[in-house]
Amino acid sequence: MEKINRESKKFYERELKQYWENKKRLCRLLDRAEKAVYDKNTSSRTIIYLQERIQNIEITIKQLKPFEKEIFELIFKEQLDWKECKFRKNIDKNTYYNIFNKAIYLLAKEFGEI
Repeated sequence: MEKINRESKKFYERELKQYWENKKRLCRLLDRAEKAVYDKNTSSRTIIYLQERIQNIEITIKQLKPFEKEIFELIFKEQLDWKECKFRKNIDKNTYYNIFNKAIYLLAKEFGEI
């Protein structure tokens, strides 16, 4: 696997943690756009940008195995640390970080960094 610099890794981690909230936000924006109620601060470019980011994360999630998806959600959706994941799913620290790093790597590929 190629190495991802620290700043990029933090960016992708933040993207993965914000995915669920961004998806809700996009749905609200699209709903308003369909009703022709436009917010002067929301451009079509913003909507397209959010759609692309969400699509990249969804492609990343689809590449994970079912067990990895479960741990992925614990890490990024519930924002649990490895000790809490160990308690809930009986996984070790290596498994936690392997899935964490795999998700970051796959997302970096989707964003075109790798």
